[in-house]
Amino acid sequence: MATPTKDIEHFNDLLTCTICLEIFKVPKYLPCLHTFCEPCINTYIVSSVEKRKITEGFKCPVCRKLVSVGDKLEKLESWAPSLPTNHFVTSMLDKRAIQKAEKMCDSCQLNKESTKAKSWCTICEEAFCDQCEKYHKNFKMLARHKLLNIQEMQSGSTPFVVGEVQSCEEHPEKIVEFYCLDHSQPCCTSCATLSHRKCENVTSIQKAASGIKQSTKASVLSQRLREYVIRLGEIIDDRNKNSTDVENSTEEIKTRVTDMKTGILKHIDSIEETLIVELTSTKKQIEIKLKDELDIFSSYRNAVKKWKALIDSVLDHGSEQQCLMEINKIEPKISELEQEIEDLMKNIKSVSVVFSPSSPVADFIRNAQTFGSIKIDESSDHSLSGNHEIDKVNFHTGNINILQVIDVCNGAGTTSGIFIHNLLLFTIRKKKKVVKYNSDGQSLLSELTLPGEPEDIAVVTQFKVAVSSPEQGICIIDSDKMILLQTLNLPGIPVYGICFVNEELFITSHSSTLTWIHLSSGEKMNERRTSGQSYFVLSLSQTDYMYADSRTSVDYVVGNTKKFTYTNPDFVYPRGIGIDYMGNLYIASHASKTIHQITNKGELVRKIPVSTVGIEHPWTIRFATNSNKMVATCSSSGKATLCEFV
Repeated sequence: MATPTKDIEHFNDLLTCTICLEIFKVPKYLPCLHTFCEPCINTYIVSSVEKRKITEGFKCPVCRKLVSVGDKLEKLESWAPSLPTNHFVTSMLDKRAIQKAEKMCDSCQLNKESTKAKSWCTICEEAFCDQCEKYHKNFKMLARHKLLNIQEMQSGSTPFVVGEVQSCEEHPEKIVEFYCLDHSQPCCTSCATLSHRKCENVTSIQKAASGIKQSTKASVLSQRLREYVIRLGEIIDDRNKNSTDVENSTEEIKTRVTDMKTGILKHIDSIEETLIVELTSTKKQIEIKLKDELDIFSSYRNAVKKWKALIDSVLDHGSEQQCLMEINKIEPKISELEQEIEDLMKNIKSVSVVFSPSSPVADFIRNAQTFGSIKIDESSDHSLSGNHEIDKVNFHTGNINILQVIDVCNGAGTTSGIFIHNLLLFTIRKKKKVVKYNSDGQSLLSELTLPGEPEDIAVVTQFKVAVSSPEQGICIIDSDKMILLQTLNLPGIPVYGICFVNEELFITSHSSTLTWIHLSSGEKMNERRTSGQSYFVLSLSQTDYMYADSRTSVDYVVGNTKKFTYTNPDFVYPRGIGIDYMGNLYIASHASKTIHQITNKGELVRKIPVSTVGIEHPWTIRFATNSNKMVATCSSSGKATLCEFV
């Protein structure tokens, strides 16, 4: 069946030049497979080469790869015409024009006349008016060419496949008739005679392309392209997040510097200015680097999207030959892309800004020449590159080692804990305190008394945590200085569990209510009623979250749509929910004294007896970022255990 006009519209981006943003005029493509109008790429070549004084070639306007022209062409104006024509795009433009009833007679257009086309030759791939159709039939060698009625093609009653006849890239005046299996190369008669005469496996293009659209090769390529679009999107999201984190950390550093400045009068102005200049310069340096990375991966993603759209269009609308040829073009590019991404990922670093205050502050005016130092803290982002010891850990079957048992509440009580900057923070309900331990849980570093009993704790930013209190609402704490920064009273809103969606939006849970609240204003943004037992909630992204919805089940929700409900005969009174580095979910089953490990699709992986992690009644479960370490807390003994998966 012919493709209806409305189906043609969805791949209009394939027919649009990224330079002029209009439908292609004489589409020419580069070795990187990006296509442009011949006039557009010609203007770009001339301007870019003259501006940059480059003689060996030019860079693609999209992906910035160098297109070498060798020593064959001396005049810049001859570079663009020498580029290969994108015959598939040309065919799609013809099909688009036919289905929009805009196709003019190709023969008449050569004579600068505009006559509406009436028929289409499937061999010549040209449209003819009534008069030119007669001339076409009068030639003996053309008389047997199959002609289709354009009006029937527009109605869909006559099939129309794009690219039945393909021009040879080496010899544009000849058509592809053969395919060399030894070199995976389409050939015209000249290619077969000159370049492939010694090859043993040369067959017809029709035979080689037969069934290619339904082949595993085509479907695997389409799937690989889809996966790369997703992966590149994740990399770009991570770079954007890193940029936001740097922005937030620099702002927090400014705030800390301003706090340190209090009481220092004469000497402070000059050194503050010096630090801010250094901080701003460092931030700009990071932003430039991150932007470069974003630009590179964005260009990769755009390229892969184009390839994906192209291969899908060929699968839907192209001929078998065209499909084979497009696969041959794209597959090598995927291999090159894989290597380039792998090489780039080896150098990707997670960037943050670290401020180290000078000391002694008491003798600042007499001794100090600077507030501290600003440096760029770079670490490989293992969540993107995958090159890390943690990848060797099998979270589904691996053993769980107890590294440290921490008696947070001194014998009895309820506690909740989190990781933050290689430190551990816990709440102590009865004592109305938050306490901070070192990374191995062996040393109590500091503590802070709160105005109300704390229940849960969550990370807000680099130096801030939030503590929920049914009596007081939300307490914002500087985790570095261990001081109370703000108390957010929430009258009428039930508060117990807490998690942050982003730095300004958090979810608090209690019994049968989930409430989304804006941190700065305290305004209630959204609310969701549950079936009860919703004491803790886990935010997995901007739209995904998970919570207990009864005494025997938890729900995973995306937006307003329930993705799955998890339940199990040995699953009673679900409490804290955690997520590991690989995306596995862990739910504390309080009454059955087990931790249920499930996939992000709601499938049970295993039930972990709490005795394995050294507690009695599981309460909260939290994992360190990009780590195999977990901290689990107990609601009865007041203990917390630091564990690792091995």
